[in-house]
Amino acid sequence: MKNKTVRGIVLLVALVAVIITIIGTLAFLRGGEKPSGLEVVDIKIKDPTPSILNDRSVTIDYGESVTLNLTVQNEGENITRGDAYTVGIAVITHGGEVYWRLPPEQLIGVDLGPGGESDHTFTVINKKEIPFRGQCEFQAYIKSVQTDEEIARSDIVTIGVRYPA
Repeated sequence: MKNKTVRGIVLLVALVAVIITIIGTLAFLRGGEKPSGLEVVDIKIKDPTPSILNDRSVTIDYGESVTLNLTVQNEGENITRGDAYTVGIAVITHGGEVYWRLPPEQLIGVDLGPGGESDHTFTVINKKEIPFRGQCEFQAYIKSVQTDEEIARSDIVTIGVRYPA
């Protein structure tokens, strides 16, 4: 009888260990997935018109603005609700955010099925009251409304600012 009890306990412990391992493995494998399937597939400088040689970079005078167009696409297999995610623009140059007035985030706004796209326009303004000369890099991002977790980033665009001598 004592032998059966010991076997039962060992079997139960082994079963719990297997279940914990399976759950941990699934969580690890899903950790890198983007559950929404949303990606920023394109970011373009609309105004002022960038150079033909480099369409991801533009130079402006201080105090001017730049308009960016971006496209969000559902590259997943499920329909994604438009009110569940926002799109925004961020300055990624360390310390550069103090020189720019950034627009508020936008809801994606439309439910996107597989392959569905949503276009967004943002205008970033160089703050005239804080003199700056140089370049800053920007990226678009997608965030979950519910968790505030960032799930995707775009390619980088560069905006240079000329300040009078």
